[in-house]
Amino acid sequence: MRKSIAAEYFSLSAALVAASLIFMSALIISFSVSTYKSDRKIMLEQLTEEVRVSISAYLSSGEEGISALRDILPSVSAGRDAEYILFDSEGDVLACSEASPCSHTGKLSAQSMSMAAPEGAFSMDTMNGFYPVSCLYMLYSLNCGGEDYYFAASLSAQGFADYLKSMVILFIIAFALIMIMVFPLLIYTINRILTPLKEMTLAAKRFGEGDFSEKVCISDQNEMGFLANTLNDMASSLEAIEENRKSFISNVSHELRTPMTTIGGFVDGILDGTIPENRHREYLRTVSEEINRLARLVRSMLNISKYEAGEMQLQTEDFDITELTVKTVLLFEKRIEGKNIDIQGLDAERLYVNADMDLVQQVIFNLTENAVKFVNEGGYISYSFRIEDGAAAVVVRNSGEGLRKNEINKVFDRFYKTDESRGKDKTGVGLGLSIVRSIIKLHNGSVLVRSKTGEYTEFEFTLPLGDHP
Repeated sequence: MRKSIAAEYFSLSAALVAASLIFMSALIISFSVSTYKSDRKIMLEQLTEEVRVSISAYLSSGEEGISALRDILPSVSAGRDAEYILFDSEGDVLACSEASPCSHTGKLSAQSMSMAAPEGAFSMDTMNGFYPVSCLYMLYSLNCGGEDYYFAASLSAQGFADYLKSMVILFIIAFALIMIMVFPLLIYTINRILTPLKEMTLAAKRFGEGDFSEKVCISDQNEMGFLANTLNDMASSLEAIEENRKSFISNVSHELRTPMTTIGGFVDGILDGTIPENRHREYLRTVSEEINRLARLVRSMLNISKYEAGEMQLQTEDFDITELTVKTVLLFEKRIEGKNIDIQGLDAERLYVNADMDLVQQVIFNLTENAVKFVNEGGYISYSFRIEDGAAAVVVRNSGEGLRKNEINKVFDRFYKTDESRGKDKTGVGLGLSIVRSIIKLHNGSVLVRSKTGEYTEFEFTLPLGDHP
């Protein structure tokens, strides 16, 4: 059975409030009792001081004094609301403030006698069973004429009991009123906390089902608001990932379908005799090119997956990236001469980087291949090398049509081809720049593109600096 968080929170909060009130009440009652006893002790001392001195004087007169005390104590007690009892050394009652005959037929216990002191011992109990009910008393020890006596002055504890009862009733009423006021506040607070949680739970369920159309709307500038914003950001990321996944599947399907359709059509044409035998070699060469294109597509996709999954282990070393660029550009010598392209910047000074040489050559190859494809006839491709912010920066620029503003943010996406490239790029699969980004990211570097429509396009990437040998 699922336990509601509202019930848990309400129970815990109510328990904490109740415990706090009970603890506070106990402290106040304890302090009140202590204050009450202290006040009563002072009061008893004041009521008893003169009586105690007088008793000592009468005791010095022997039996006559004791006899006189039996007559005097009732009248003394009447004006003081206190009860006085005089005991002999054996604990028997010698004189009492009660009217004769005295109701105190018991004896003062040895334990009480041991507690007595010349300055008086204060307590609130039955004096070890001597009093029928608990009372407040002071017990003194007296020594007159070589004889030991004990003197007790007591006040009724009924006032204290009434006081304590009224305090308890007062706190019960206060406790009930406070809880009555606190419960609605607790319920309001719980609802205020749980309502956003319920909204986020429903939203998370929608997101899990693939519906990202409705976001969580919580304006609170607290942890709930932060959590809601985080959930919305997550939904936006998931939505983007889902769109990329759909786009990826669509692009892969398109890139695979085109060469496979071409291959199937030409092979069927050869087999059924539609294509003359004297043109078989020509069409088989086209089939071979399409197969190679499929192989490049699969290989590039596998490489990107390895890069992004972190499965590619870098074999870093220090090398001259300027020299590596020259060697890579030479691979395009025939195509460069065919378009009469002017190559600039390869006479730059040596610049050493610490990276995986094979992967960096792949980056330079892809960027150069991209530049050669889209440079204008008789245009230029320039390379520049510099140190910036503690890293090596390489820029590859080509003249030509350039990119539109809406294309700049998409050129690194998988399978993305500009409208211009779809007419010029017959062999590419749209993964070259995506591979560049993955490799540079693997080296903790950065890559960006700049372009001016009708003039140029340039790509800049950075790599960690290496040591000069």
